[in-house]
Amino acid sequence: MYKSSPFTRALSLVAIAALVLRCSDAVSPAPGFLGTPEFSVAIDRQNGTLNEQGIELGTGFHPTNPHHGDAVIATFFWLGSTNVIASVTDRLSSGTPVGNTYNLVEYVTAGPISMATYVATNVQNFPDPNNGPEEVLVVSASLSTSVTDGGALLSSYSGVTPVYADALGAHRSSSGTGSTETTAHPGAITADAGAVVYGVTMSDGLVGITTPTNFTNISTMSDASIKGSGEFAVQGSAGSVDPQWTWFFNAPRTWLASSLALRATPPIGRDTANGHFNAVNATDIRKGFDAKNPDLGDAVVATFFWVGSTNTITRVWDHLSDDVSTPIGNTYTLVDYVTDGEVSMATYVATNVRNYPVPGNHSSEIFVVQADFSSAVPYGGIQITAYRGVNTVTSQALGPHSYATGSGPVTVPTVADPGAVTVGAGELMYGVSMTGTPVGVDLPAGFAEISTQSNLSSTLKGSAVDAVQTVAGSVHPQWTWHFEQGAGNWLANALVLKP
Repeated sequence: MYKSSPFTRALSLVAIAALVLRCSDAVSPAPGFLGTPEFSVAIDRQNGTLNEQGIELGTGFHPTNPHHGDAVIATFFWLGSTNVIASVTDRLSSGTPVGNTYNLVEYVTAGPISMATYVATNVQNFPDPNNGPEEVLVVSASLSTSVTDGGALLSSYSGVTPVYADALGAHRSSSGTGSTETTAHPGAITADAGAVVYGVTMSDGLVGITTPTNFTNISTMSDASIKGSGEFAVQGSAGSVDPQWTWFFNAPRTWLASSLALRATPPIGRDTANGHFNAVNATDIRKGFDAKNPDLGDAVVATFFWVGSTNTITRVWDHLSDDVSTPIGNTYTLVDYVTDGEVSMATYVATNVRNYPVPGNHSSEIFVVQADFSSAVPYGGIQITAYRGVNTVTSQALGPHSYATGSGPVTVPTVADPGAVTVGAGELMYGVSMTGTPVGVDLPAGFAEISTQSNLSSTLKGSAVDAVQTVAGSVHPQWTWHFEQGAGNWLANALVLKP
């Protein structure tokens, strides 16, 4: 049976006001480009309380929990002039710890009041949705000293970049006093297009307030000593933002104001790519993102091609292009290996790649992906492609995948088809095909070309394509190999990456 604590007994506040910037992903009309990033951010859940006392402040997401992957903003208000918050944690209302990390973004104090705002991104490990009051997600601040009055405002947002260091944009706070109509504002911050800007103000004056223009109110609440108001807005374009409230003071009073920006996760799209087919008698095949390193947090898809009938790759790893090949340390997962007994192809994926310079301005700073082989391959090649907006957890990022092999006789164009794969709206399909007979090839309809490559010895040819799906459905890229120029075999592989 759920038993309420002092801060979870308060009444739930008004229903959320949702503001969504909708996007429409589409297959690129031009090879090598999947379109300009568009964003989709929305407020998901909210709740708040005041009139709390003691050594703990907080509340739960009554009546419905956020979704997994949301960002949670928690602002705590109290009477006092020092930051007495020792830690901010989350748990279920039954008492079960949840374990997300809450980071202090802004603390501001003036006169008799204080306010602190914390952020957690990519929240996990709680029922979504909750099936009863004992499963409510509660966020609370443990205090080093008891307070006589305080409270908390919670709000959660979908579509925020999951890694905290990448998600948090500009933020600032300010304070002031007034005894008549007074403007409270934190000062201007710069926010990216698609970012959610959160603003909050507090006062010891129990008076009227007007909320900022072009912001949506999350909640305005008060008790016998303090009053607070939180707002949000999703930015249609990059620029400077400074939420401004008007307090209608009728006696000397103090106000506080804070704001912060959280960046949106862009929809899946290609960031950068490179490759070659010129490995000869090689015990490793490697290539760097020469034009531009991937953005931090990208997913990297690496396909290796070689003459041979078994997967002799011992490891796939990444490093810088300096003299000592400084390891970067991302993890590459084998998705599919396919062979026809003469040539082989293996595709690996790493998600949330990190620990390297961006964009990589020097020849020694290039992000390199490498496969090591247990024995030398006569001929080989590599295709590396980086994608933004892919889920940062590999097990969640990888969707369905399939592969197939076949052959084509002389004089007959042959379709290479890895098989149908179910793709969700907004998900990306990566497809690749190869042959040991470098003949002409027609690319799959509705897909953008990443590259089509062959080697000088006329022993290998490969083609890689991708597309972001506008609607869910069954998809399979189909290449047409023109084996009328010479009989040959083909391999094909397709995989799905999810946001």
